[in-house]
Amino acid sequence: MRIYRFPVATLLAVSVALAALASCGGGGGGSPGGTVVPTASIALTPANAQSVGGGAAVAGLQTAGNTSLFSAVVTEGNSTPKTHVLSRFLEQQVGRAEHARQSPVLAAAATTVNCLVSGSITIDVPDASTVSETFNACSDFAGESVNGAIVMSGIASTPSTFSASVSTSLTFSIVGFPDQTFTGAFAISETGIGTTLVTIAISGAELFLHSGTNTERLASFTLTTTIDTTTSATSDTVTFTYASTEIGGSVTVTTLTPFQTSAGREFPHAGAIQIAGANGSKIKLTVNGDETGATPQVTIQLDADGDGVFEFILNKNWADLTA
Repeated sequence: MRIYRFPVATLLAVSVALAALASCGGGGGGSPGGTVVPTASIALTPANAQSVGGGAAVAGLQTAGNTSLFSAVVTEGNSTPKTHVLSRFLEQQVGRAEHARQSPVLAAAATTVNCLVSGSITIDVPDASTVSETFNACSDFAGESVNGAIVMSGIASTPSTFSASVSTSLTFSIVGFPDQTFTGAFAISETGIGTTLVTIAISGAELFLHSGTNTERLASFTLTTTIDTTTSATSDTVTFTYASTEIGGSVTVTTLTPFQTSAGREFPHAGAIQIAGANGSKIKLTVNGDETGATPQVTIQLDADGDGVFEFILNKNWADLTA
């Protein structure tokens, strides 16, 4: 049985939320900030191999970094990039939704609770399978606040499974930083609850992060994380299309071998993904070690002309990809 604890600081620290947006015309996807994200497939070259490879890898690992789709709001002096932030965020929301559905007080009428510093959250359970939360300038730390809403609907659960549809649009504001707006819609499923292997799968059409002048987009995505509850080790497989204004287009990412992350480590020590671009160009990103491993922790191999031969190789560490 889970023990649920729901500080809003978790939302601020994780800063991940999604809601469905229709793609705009003209070859781009519309973001919550109004920016059109270029979605045409780009050619992979030595000049963009690190930015594309790094961006795709940290997005697949749901990493909170300085330029990541899952960029974290810096709170409590903690600026260390964190992986699996979307899965962690959703685990909190699953627990919160189940708690609300089982609470006679919350199920009876919409309830407003105060945040630690200022603002509030309104929790509503309009029916047995729906839970919504509305954040009203909610702040747990001075200089930080969140506005917007998250809705879980079509909730179905058993002692060992949970599934729901999620839609959200949240804006995180921090003094001295651009607002971060996350929007999207997706399905979540959790299986193996109460066993030694718990699997969380997140899939959807597209999600966006808009911050300052940069917008990132994940499309046609499935992110699957399996957690060994006896060791806390994780295994990840992914498939998605990644686009951003920074790389100027899109690439397609698939798992070659699952990422394997040990307990207590931020990044995987093994695994590989393939990144496909225009004109047959491809990148193979291979993990050699986690953030404590010897250099190089990551190898990026580029086949720019699509002939099946890697003619360019970059050896990097995780810090290079999250800077």
